[in-house]
Amino acid sequence: MSKTYLIGIIICLNGFFAFSQEDYVIEKPTDKRISKFDSIPNPDFTNYFLNSSAFTLKEGDIRLSNTDLLFTKGSFGFTEKSTISASISLIGTFIGSFKQKIKLKDNLNLGFSASIGQLASLPTDSVIFFVGGQGMLTLGDNQNNITFGLGYYFAKSSFVIVNNDRQLFLSNVYISTLKQISRRLYLVAEGMYFENYNLFSGSLGLKVIIKTNITLGFGIMPLALRNGNIGRSNTEATALPILSFRMLFD
Repeated sequence: MSKTYLIGIIICLNGFFAFSQEDYVIEKPTDKRISKFDSIPNPDFTNYFLNSSAFTLKEGDIRLSNTDLLFTKGSFGFTEKSTISASISLIGTFIGSFKQKIKLKDNLNLGFSASIGQLASLPTDSVIFFVGGQGMLTLGDNQNNITFGLGYYFAKSSFVIVNNDRQLFLSNVYISTLKQISRRLYLVAEGMYFENYNLFSGSLGLKVIIKTNITLGFGIMPLALRNGNIGRSNTEATALPILSFRMLFD
């Protein structure tokens, strides 16, 4: 296995996850016990840094986002429960995606998403095509929530990427949580495990609400790859910075 290519693919996927989540909806609190935090609605509770919650955009809403200056995405609320998106990046990404929300009951939602397109394009005419899907279950409201999810992804390249193969299949499970710690500040924590390659990833950081429709985020994304064995000598680990900018137009 080429560890360099595999970690590169994971970084590209994590970047795509960061802008592939279907996005904002601002709802008025239904609980009569209004806390001091509720005076500023959270415009960014439908996604974390890398993974998605089950929430979607309101019908007619538009959302723009950028992550690490490389990945940019535009989303549109097609209906109250459906969102369509287009994602691009400086490494040649062009991916379209669709997401559907199913409300099970108050503070419990189920979501499904599907994506297809080009994950990367290199100057030497080397292209990586991508298709994937996610399912997620979110418990909580717009201020505080936790999501359990799983995903399946397939990439086909014009060059060898892993194990002398031009194809790569990834499956993962994840858990992500959003916690409000002040009127404008949120804590985000995520954990992801890619089971077929024994790779761990995730994020830890803060989101800051600017005015009422802009969110700035910053944190770190750890990566740890094991060679199928137990022991520190067989583990390679690193951490990358995460910077995000998100804006909602309703």
